[in-house]
Amino acid sequence: MVLMAAALALAACADGQGALVNSTSSHFTPGVTTRAQAAAQLGPPSSIYQQADGSRIVTWARNGGLFNEAETRSLSILFGPDEKMIRFVSGAAPSP
Repeated sequence: MVLMAAALALAACADGQGALVNSTSSHFTPGVTTRAQAAAQLGPPSSIYQQADGSRIVTWARNGGLFNEAETRSLSILFGPDEKMIRFVSGAAPSP
C-alpha cells in the first residue's frame, strides 16, 4: 500500500513537470489564446507583471520535483490589454 502511494506520487511529479513546458505551450496561439485559457491549462500563475501600456507578462514556474529540486522550469507569456496572447517571453516556444 505504501509502495503504491509512493509510485503514484512519483508519477504525478514526472507528469506535471513535462506538462508545463512541452505539451501545453505548443497549443497556444498568439492573437487567439486568452489569459483565462492559459490559466485553465497551466493552473494559477506564479507572477503577473502589469505593463504601462496595459499588457501583462504572466509567468508559470514549477520546481524540478523530487529528483531535481534545483531545476525550475518556467513559461512567460505576454498578453495584451484585450487578454489575448501576444507572444512567448521566455520558456518554451511552440513546436513546429
